[in-house]
Amino acid sequence: MKSTFSVAGLLLVALGTLVSQGAAKAATSGLCYFDNLGGTLPGISCTDYSVQLDDKLFTVVSVPSSGIGKVAWETSPPLPAQPNLWQVAIDWETSGLAGPSSGDFAYTVQINDPNKQFASIGLSTGGDYPGQGVNSTATKEVYQGLSPTGPLIDSVTSIDGALSYSNPIGGTQIYVRDSWSVANGATIDNLSNYIRQSEVPGPLPVLGAVAGLGWCRRLRRRACLR
Repeated sequence: MKSTFSVAGLLLVALGTLVSQGAAKAATSGLCYFDNLGGTLPGISCTDYSVQLDDKLFTVVSVPSSGIGKVAWETSPPLPAQPNLWQVAIDWETSGLAGPSSGDFAYTVQINDPNKQFASIGLSTGGDYPGQGVNSTATKEVYQGLSPTGPLIDSVTSIDGALSYSNPIGGTQIYVRDSWSVANGATIDNLSNYIRQSEVPGPLPVLGAVAGLGWCRRLRRRACLR
C-alpha cells in the first residue's frame, strides 16, 4: 500500500512539473528585430516571426521595409492579467528614421476564442514633425482574412503622429498593412497599432426579435432594409 502511494505521489509530481513547464512556455510578450542595412541582429529576426498572446496569434508577413529597429508585441494590462488591448509597435533605433523616407510592414492576427471578435484598430506614431506645410503620414489597411486578397474592411491615416481608430471590424482573422511616408526634415521614432476586441453578440431572444420586427414595420421600408 505504501509503495502504491509513493508511485501515485511521483506521478502527481511529474504531472505538476509538466503543467508548470507548459505554463512557463506561454508567451507574455514578444520581440523581434529587423535591419534593412544587412547588419547583425541582436535577437530573433522578424522574418516569419510568430507569437501567441492570450487568445491571439500574430504572424509577420513582411518585415518593416526601411530602417533598423525592433517590433514589440505586448498587451495592456500585461499578461497573465486579462488584457483589453493588444499593441504591435515598431521602434526604430535611437536616431529614428529620417525623412524623406517611406516603407511598409504587414502581419496577420487570428483570434482563437470563438466568443470574441475584433472591435477596432488604432494607429499612431511618435517622432519629430516640424510641419512647415508638409506632413508625415502613416496609413493602416485592414483586410478580412489572412491575406490582402480579402475584402478591405477599413483604412485609417495618422497625420504627424495623431491617434486614429478604424471603424468596427468584426470577424476573427485580419491582415494588417501599415505604411509610412516621412517628410523631409522630419523623423519617425515609432509606430504603434492598438487592437481591441469585443464579445460576439448572442442570438436575439424570440420576444426581442418579434418586438424588433413590429417596430420595423412602423418605419419606412427603405430604412428597415438598410
